[in-house]
Amino acid sequence: MLERNCITHAEIARRIGLTRERVRQLALQMGFAAGRSRHAICRMERRRKAMPEFFVQAQKRGFEVELLGTRNAYINGKLCIQRKACWHDVGRGEYKYTYLSIRQPGGRFDICAWKLPDGRFLILPKKLTGFRQTTFNPEESEHLGTASSSHYYRQHIERWSLLGRPRRSK
Repeated sequence: MLERNCITHAEIARRIGLTRERVRQLALQMGFAAGRSRHAICRMERRRKAMPEFFVQAQKRGFEVELLGTRNAYINGKLCIQRKACWHDVGRGEYKYTYLSIRQPGGRFDICAWKLPDGRFLILPKKLTGFRQTTFNPEESEHLGTASSSHYYRQHIERWSLLGRPRRSK
């Protein structure tokens, strides 16, 4: 039970019939973290589990991620946020096609990443997000979309280079 940092010494003591102080002494003898350290480790583990997938992927790719909240973080010093994209049908009759729809995020950010329904990410810098809502087709197609649709977004799918260079592994 001492290996699980989210269980307090008091809870362990209650379960096995010892005092909280005796559990603390045994934990120190066995080399486990002290009480407040256990709470900090537990808090970090909970945050990591709740971290949006974009930030998890950024960490796996070697970027330095500093969480700020549930949907935003600093990645290599740039304020990044994650949103979701969804499919929408555009047009009518024989001209009806399915496109990805994204909305402009509110608040401050340098880079926004939309999670696409297929699990990839559309990563755009703030200067390319001058729309309220837009649609685009992520696949090559003879149907280019409407005049209001931006067609260059396809180039920004999985464009991790916008975040800078990953830190070197030691």
